[in-house]
Formats: sequence, C-alpha cells, structure tokens
Amino acid sequence: MTERCGYKATTWRCCAVSWLWCALTASLSAANWPAWRGPDGSGLAKEKNLPLHWSTNENVSWRVPLPNPGNSTPIVWGGQVFVTQAIAAGSRRTVICFDRRTGKLLWQSGATWTEKEQTPNQNPACTPSPATDGRRVIAWFGSAGVYCYDFDGRELWRRDLGRQMHQWGYHLYVPNRNADVFVMKAGPRFDLLAVNSIGGEPMNASLAVSDGDIFLRTDKSLWCIGARRP
Repeated sequence: MTERCGYKATTWRCCAVSWLWCALTASLSAANWPAWRGPDGSGLAKEKNLPLHWSTNENVSWRVPLPNPGNSTPIVWGGQVFVTQAIAAGSRRTVICFDRRTGKLLWQSGATWTEKEQTPNQNPACTPSPATDGRRVIAWFGSAGVYCYDFDGRELWRRDLGRQMHQWGYHLYVPNRNADVFVMKAGPRFDLLAVNSIGGEPMNASLAVSDGDIFLRTDKSLWCIGARRP
C-alpha cells in the first residue's frame, strides 16, 4: 500500500537534519554495501583479493550506460545493484535497479520535479545515495521528497520534506549498526578536491565493494570491476 504524507517542517531546512525510520531491522552483511561508505559508514571494505588494476578492457565484468551524469554511490544487496539517477528528459528523479551479475536493468522507479533547485551543474539532482535494509530501498529526491520502494520497485511510502535550497544540494543516508536510516542535509560548504576517471569518464561518486567486485559510477556509466563469472 502506498502512503502519501505532505507537510512542511522548518526543522528540515537546517544545515544538519535527520529523518529516522525506526522499523528497519535486517542485519548488515559484509557481502552487502547498503549505503554510502558501506555497512558501518567507515568507507572501509573488509573484502580481500579485490582487483588492484582496471581499465575499459581489463577486469571489467560489465558496463551499462546511464542517461545523465550523477554523483551518487551505487549500493549493493544480494543480487541487486541500486543507484539514484536524475533524468533530464521529463524532469525525473529515479532509483534504477540492475542485476549485479549481468548488469541487466531490472526496474526503474521515481518521481517528477520540474521546479529549479539551487545546485551547480557538477552536482546534479539525485546526489544522495540510496540506502537499503535488504527489503526496502530509500531515496531522497530533494524537493521531490523521500521515497521508499520494495525490491521489485513498488512504492511503499513517500514523505514531503519541503523545498530544498542549498548550493551543494541535500546529502546522505547512513544506516547505523541497528539498520536505522537517517537523512541529512550537507552544508554549509563543500570543495571539489579531486576527480577520478575511467575510460575518460569523470567520476565524483564513491565506490562500492561487494563480494569481490568493485562498483563504480561515472558521469556516463555504471561499471562492475571484478573477475568475470560464468
């Protein structure tokens, strides 16, 4: 059942705010990368025997094109990879789900927001990475609100947090050790320190690590780096 709730709360417009969803109870596995900076929020992976070198034709399991640039980190749970994606055509803000073994598109769900937000070109909409507890995927689409989907892409609920106006946009989700989910707005300033690239494609997003694979999101593609599986 889809739950809709619209309200305005000025507390959500502070520089550091949080939304706590208390019902997420699934345990976090080392093989999963459920949010930005990984299972415990440290950005450290306990995986071993990961690829140390890669290029467009070395240690690439698959690569899928993305419709527009973005800075969000892909997340991984079991056999699925999720990434938030803004789509200029139609002013869409979406979650896209891929098969982690093949890169096949499984589903795409989202919302429409046509009004302009205060954000620079190098930081497009859908910057916040999604988060999952293994049953639900939560994404913050800025002024369009917070959306929760099941693993088949069906909307479970949404929340209106009001207009979001910040130069570097709204920011992150972090599940803690109890699998609770928080939403926070970044501020007051961020500086671009470095840009990675693969195949000439700029990459501002953090990587994700899961079960021997490294997942990279560039401005043009989602990459799976690792040993090819049969």
